[in-house]
Amino acid sequence: RCALDSVSTYTNTGAMNRPPPPPPPPSNPSFGIVNVESIMEGIQSCQMSLEESRLKLAPLERLLDADEDDDDHHHARSNGGGSGRGGMSGAGGIISKDSYTDEHIVHEFLECTEHIFGAIDVLMVRLADGGLVPVHQHNNRDNGEGEESVYFLMASNCISKAADFVGRHCLTLLEADSLSGVGPLDDNNTDAQHGSSSFVEEGGGVPIQPCMARLVELALRVVHIRTTLEPQSSQSQNEQSNSHYNNGSSDEDDEDDEETILSPQTIIEGYSQYQRRCLRFRSKPSISSLAELRRVASSQSCFVSDLLEEEKRRAQMEMGMDDGDDDEHDDSGGGGGSGNNGMENGNAATARGQPHAQAITVILGEASSLIQPLAAWRDAIPPPTSSESNNTDDEDRFGSLLRQLCHDSIDILDNEASTLAVTVGSWFGPDQRGVATLDDHSSNATTQSDLTSIESSLEEMAFLCQVISRYCLFSNQIITTQSPQNNNGNSSSPSELENLLTEQSLHYSTLETRLATLQFDQALQLASPQLVELGRPNLRVPSIVEDAHYVCVRAVERAAGTRSERAVWTVGHWVTEIWGVDHTGHGGGGGGFGGMMGGDDGVRGVYRALMQGVGCISTESDSHPEEGTSEKGPTSSKAENAFAAALLEATGDEPSSSGGNNKHHGGHGSAPPSGGLISFLARDRQQSLQSRIDAELCALNGISAASTACSALSGLFADLVEEKMQEEAESTNNAVNGDGAAAKSSSMLTFARDELASHSRSYKHLLQQRVRSLVSDLCGGDDLFDTDGKLCLQNLRLFIEKEVYNLDSSSFKQLEGEDRLESEMIGPIRNSQLFTEIGRDKCDAAVVAQMAEALGHKSADILLQFLFRGNADFNEWGAMLLSKQVRLLLNVYYGLVLDSSSGPKAAASKPGESSSVGTASILKEFERVNQAVSILQLEKPSDWLAFAYEVGSQGEDNDGGAGSLRPEDIRKVMSLRVDFSDEAINNLKL
Repeated sequence: RCALDSVSTYTNTGAMNRPPPPPPPPSNPSFGIVNVESIMEGIQSCQMSLEESRLKLAPLERLLDADEDDDDHHHARSNGGGSGRGGMSGAGGIISKDSYTDEHIVHEFLECTEHIFGAIDVLMVRLADGGLVPVHQHNNRDNGEGEESVYFLMASNCISKAADFVGRHCLTLLEADSLSGVGPLDDNNTDAQHGSSSFVEEGGGVPIQPCMARLVELALRVVHIRTTLEPQSSQSQNEQSNSHYNNGSSDEDDEDDEETILSPQTIIEGYSQYQRRCLRFRSKPSISSLAELRRVASSQSCFVSDLLEEEKRRAQMEMGMDDGDDDEHDDSGGGGGSGNNGMENGNAATARGQPHAQAITVILGEASSLIQPLAAWRDAIPPPTSSESNNTDDEDRFGSLLRQLCHDSIDILDNEASTLAVTVGSWFGPDQRGVATLDDHSSNATTQSDLTSIESSLEEMAFLCQVISRYCLFSNQIITTQSPQNNNGNSSSPSELENLLTEQSLHYSTLETRLATLQFDQALQLASPQLVELGRPNLRVPSIVEDAHYVCVRAVERAAGTRSERAVWTVGHWVTEIWGVDHTGHGGGGGGFGGMMGGDDGVRGVYRALMQGVGCISTESDSHPEEGTSEKGPTSSKAENAFAAALLEATGDEPSSSGGNNKHHGGHGSAPPSGGLISFLARDRQQSLQSRIDAELCALNGISAASTACSALSGLFADLVEEKMQEEAESTNNAVNGDGAAAKSSSMLTFARDELASHSRSYKHLLQQRVRSLVSDLCGGDDLFDTDGKLCLQNLRLFIEKEVYNLDSSSFKQLEGEDRLESEMIGPIRNSQLFTEIGRDKCDAAVVAQMAEALGHKSADILLQFLFRGNADFNEWGAMLLSKQVRLLLNVYYGLVLDSSSGPKAAASKPGESSSVGTASILKEFERVNQAVSILQLEKPSDWLAFAYEVGSQGEDNDGGAGSLRPEDIRKVMSLRVDFSDEAINNLKL
């Protein structure tokens, strides 16, 4: 600039003949730079921090590089005057391996890196203040034009050395092994080192993983700063030298390795491999334990599950012996110690009970613990201010480096976890005896030990599927956000882990249904009447109902625990089939016990089992357990006949005997009379009849329990539907695709819920039919035994037909007497066979309510048939007598229900059962009878119009009630009143 000014002056003055001035002195390097002194101080500070860190970290670096074959104490001498910790002082300082832990070393490296980065940051600020670098870097500083400032070159050289130092020490730490000699520098290794806990208590200890992440971030930032200061030519040379470094050149092979410049990609690759080493080291103990079990099992030619079961039995025996020793030596001081040891052994055996699931849980759990902080770090990075294709901002470029660091590390961790989990998952099937037993279709005989082994294997398989499913959900939420997608917007093909989950869930679904079928078949073989409540020794229920409900609940809960929709669908379909009601088979509407005892031999579910009487006959009676399903022998043949057919056969085999005038007494006084019934009620015949009654009552209790079980299973599926709906609502904002699959899953669960609710209603309907058939057999009500009325309902029919209802006040007082009505009308009902069995507490409250409803239904039919027949005459006194008789019948049936549901014997019944059993259904059956009684009590026919009864809906309504009287029935009832004229009745507008 001085030379140009001289030339301009010379030209303007016109002194063309004057000689040119001498050349100017060399330009000042500091000319135009404001803060030269501060820049030089920054360079010197950076060099001093670099040298101090070099002296401080050299012994630690040699300690990390020491051979593992040396003694426990490794010595390293420092080269400078820097002072360290743990016995390192000056040139003669010696550090011992026992003086440091992994946390100490990582913390020292991080402190030195922070110190160097702080000096570089100050230097960059001073360079920006001096105008040597722009405040906002939008491109490389040099574009190939002009010359660099000497101060800039000095600072760039210093920063380059610092970047090389920080990057190489970062890689050294990432590739180093723990001081324990096994695995990388990781948090899991600090527990094994005695100094870690004290170091943390002193306030200087921090977890290693965050320190490593901070160290890598600083190394990336320093290397990135160096990259922004270098020319393009230098960057290309650096990339070539870095490629040479990545391709395997070592310190021994390359003498100029110190001059090799590292790139950010090298640090990213080193950190990703470090995370992979951490995952493998954390997963190694569980995988090694499982591999050792497999080696021992292979040497003994058995399954791994066999070894675990034997170990579990041995531990239980040792615990039992220890408990015995504790009992014998309770006063001695050493007794408690052996008990604690036994408990520890039991816990150890339990921990080894599911080695495959434990190994996969450790693998995926450790992978999740490493991935989640990286994902949080990735999400916290600010988004780029410019597009990815034109990313020229310095901070954006560094942010993209951090995102790539997190992205590559997460991908490597996910791939490594999937590889390890798939390997362990492939070992599961061949190591389980239970799985091999279920897969072997040729073996028909399955023992109890086999079922236990199978169930243990399925428990582990269900937990294994749950762990994999949860990790896949975690992976889809965190990892797939950075994965490329295809043209359809969907993510790429399923991973190996997702394929393993699909395979395991399919295998589990098949094995679960097979196990449930085996357990149900075994329950059929062991079926017998079982007590269901304490304090009620006579109340028995077929064990097949309780066993089937337990098997189904276990299967559904286990399938739901897998978090596999396919498994829940398959098990739910099996459950609906096992409880399905075969309407084409034995509907139970036939006479007596025929539906339960006879029919198809193939028991395909609970319904067929109840229809065939499986588990309804007690072994204490004369009948055998197989009597209900066997077709051999005369005894079983008779057991298959209907109850009414058995009575007819008995009355036809022997002649009639006198004794039909016996009044109702005891339990059998109300048995069906037919002339020859005395021979049928001999001791052997009487025992056979009692056994059949007990079996039928047990079957009715089973049907009621089956209805309750289906309702409970429907509620279980309703809970699953609600959980599924909540999951869909939570994932609506997170997942755009997959709505169709979620809707299909909910629809399948809803179908199972509704199907089981339908089965519950079908069992209730079946119970109603079977109870009415039993009431018809034991109490009459039909024209089958239309004799002298020893059956209680036949006695009621005869009593009503013989009763006089056209009477005066004196006759009314005589006929309404309590003693007369009790002995002639109510007494036979109270002393009937059915009431006797109910009084012995052989029926469930729901069954008793159905019996009372059936008795009310038949009693109402008897009264209505009597009234509609039109053979009786009524006056006002007779209507009052009929009203009292109807009230007495209702009170008897009400008392039957209320005593069974709230009596002392039912005090220990299920909570809420008494509230669910009421008398409204009985009153519903008598609705038309009460209407007829009200009509007969009218003063005149026109008064009926004042009542609010609905007219014209005769027949059963939707709730099974009797409905209302039709207009023609109302006129028939009115015509029974002798004081009602036909004209008044016909003029009545109904």
